[in-house]
Amino acid sequence: MRGLSVGRWYGLWHGGTGYSPPQPEDLEEFANLAEAHAKLADRHRYGYWQPSHFAFTHREAADVLTPCVGEDCEITLYGSADGLDYPDRRICLGPRGGVRAERC
Repeated sequence: MRGLSVGRWYGLWHGGTGYSPPQPEDLEEFANLAEAHAKLADRHRYGYWQPSHFAFTHREAADVLTPCVGEDCEITLYGSADGLDYPDRRICLGPRGGVRAERC
């Protein structure tokens, strides 16, 4: 079992109903779960004015604004960049605005 700050994770971010579903080429790499938590919170709270870094695994990294991110934004996380059949975890916003992780 991975801890909150141990091990690399790979994820697909979805910004909510205003954004199209992520594609495999949108896969990002996160150093740990804590980084993925922070990225989701930042994209939701500050994305309209502060660029977020996307460390894509299949294309060049980019710093992008993420305006109009919905309350239903999430990152589905995978233990490897090759195994995208079923996510290991889902990071989403909680009912009081915090970020939470759920096992899939």
